[in-house]
Amino acid sequence: MKNFIILTYCMFLFSLFSVQAAMPNEESGKKTIEENKKVNAKCHVTLVDGSEAIIFWKTQPKKLSKLANNVAGKRVSTQKSLKKIKVYRAFQCVLDEDDFTSPRARSLDEKTPR
Repeated sequence: MKNFIILTYCMFLFSLFSVQAAMPNEESGKKTIEENKKVNAKCHVTLVDGSEAIIFWKTQPKKLSKLANNVAGKRVSTQKSLKKIKVYRAFQCVLDEDDFTSPRARSLDEKTPR
């Protein structure tokens, strides 16, 4: 009889812990959704033809800090021409609602149509 009570108690505890472990954690689910959500970013770049422009990108928030390094060499379309042109150098990339640190980039940003 004592063995039966111990066995029943162990099965109850096992089932309780397994149900608790199987329940999804709501906080971790929200974090993964936010991490996968893309944000709008803008980059102050120099193109191969020597002109400067503001280029818009969609990227994940965790990749924003490396975006300036990844933009160089990419082909982008500009407002001036229908052809795509290669990016020579990226100076700075920020979120779309943020301001650039450079005064030149800020003035270019104000002139750039959305």
